[in-house]
Formats: sequence, C-alpha cells, structure tokens
Amino acid sequence: MQISEYIRDDLILLDLKAQDKAEAIRKLIDLLQQRGVVKDPDDFFREVMEREKLGSTAVGHGVALPHARTEKLDDIVVAVGRCAEGVDFGADDGQPVHMIFLIGTPPSEVNRYLKLLAGLSRLLRQQQVREAIMSASSESEVREALMDAQQVS
Repeated sequence: MQISEYIRDDLILLDLKAQDKAEAIRKLIDLLQQRGVVKDPDDFFREVMEREKLGSTAVGHGVALPHARTEKLDDIVVAVGRCAEGVDFGADDGQPVHMIFLIGTPPSEVNRYLKLLAGLSRLLRQQQVREAIMSASSESEVREALMDAQQVS
C-alpha cells in the first residue's frame, strides 16, 4: 500500500492553529468539507470525538492519528495538520502534538483503512520523517517526505 496515494496536497494545513484537540480536529474536518469530501461534517466530527473518548489517538513523538469509520465518506480520506505550537492530545509521553493525520473511512474499507493506519504509524515513528514533515515548506513536500520514507522502509 502506498500511503502517499491517500495524501492530497489540498488536504494539508501547514499552519494549523488550535487551542485544543477538538478545535484541531474540527479545522481538519472543515477543510474536508471545503474540498467537498465529507457529506456531513458535524456527524463526522462527533464520530471522531467519540473515538477519542475511547482513548487518545496521540501515538507519541508529537503525532496524533485521530480516526473514525463513517458513512459520511465515500472513500478513505486523510487530512493533515501541522501545528508549530502544539496541541494537547493527552499523549502518554506528555508531549504536545505537532502533526495530526485525521483519517476517515467508510465501513466497507476497513481492511485498507487498518493497513493505512498501521503504515502511517510505522513511518511516523521515524525521527527523520517527522523532521522532514515539520520542516517542509509546502504541502507537496509533506507528501514527498512520506513517499520518500515509504520507499526506504
């Protein structure tokens, strides 16, 4: 699976500003709505936040992977937010989150979704990948950093 297939330049916010994880998630869902990707942004937001109640999706090292299965999407989608200031996601390592990869999937795509989630998590454990994303000067550089990392791993 090529993770970069799911990363679109127009679904990346390089300068996400949010006071908390709910606001960060809402802004990424608003981006999905602006791009015509999500059918009901309010329901999708509720579904993502309900998943967050089960346990934080912060995976450490300044990364969070909030996600939900929903009928509000026709295909798997990833919205990426980069937040220089950091957002508290309740990470086990106590660190603020600087990279948020919001993943949504229709229920019919669970297998691809789980592979994407695992693959992203694996790539984002690599310090050089995180550094490349944080130093990227454009949306395409974020996507390219993931593409390059996947070719190496």
